[in-house]
Amino acid sequence: MVRLATPTDANELWRLTMMAHKENALRSLALDRIQWMMNRVLYPELIPPGDMGPRGIIGVIGSEAVLKALAVMIIGQFWYTHEKHLEELIVYCDPKFRREHHDGKYHIEALVQWMKDQTDHTGLPLLTGVLSNDRAEAKVRLYRRLLGNPIGAFFFVTPKGTSLPLAVATSS
Repeated sequence: MVRLATPTDANELWRLTMMAHKENALRSLALDRIQWMMNRVLYPELIPPGDMGPRGIIGVIGSEAVLKALAVMIIGQFWYTHEKHLEELIVYCDPKFRREHHDGKYHIEALVQWMKDQTDHTGLPLLTGVLSNDRAEAKVRLYRRLLGNPIGAFFFVTPKGTSLPLAVATSS
């Protein structure tokens, strides 16, 4: 069900990324940064030797013509250690396909399981979470059911006189 994205998926990856930003963004859109990361993940052979920047993979559900969902992970590390971990950047499902099942799982459930499976494939732990005001509690319950208890919480504090972007401020 989940397969690795290839360069031929690029247009659909962009479509889903733009949809995810519109729905969940905490900050403004930087197309150059998205392109930089997508290039690193889709074309790792073009990364120069000695470049110590992030590497990653994208898991997708769907065909090249219509991707239904994606999960992007990179190899990251905390500032205080040399040990690496898998770090989820985005998990997103096109709203048109959120109620679809495959083998008894919703697409998001399949992607979270796929990310969890990568810990066994790589021997690296997974850092993932929910950064959203849209149905955040339900998403946390899903992650707790699939992954176990969380290890903390995040807070996004804005300076006085400012507010969260519209996509985040409008909670259902």
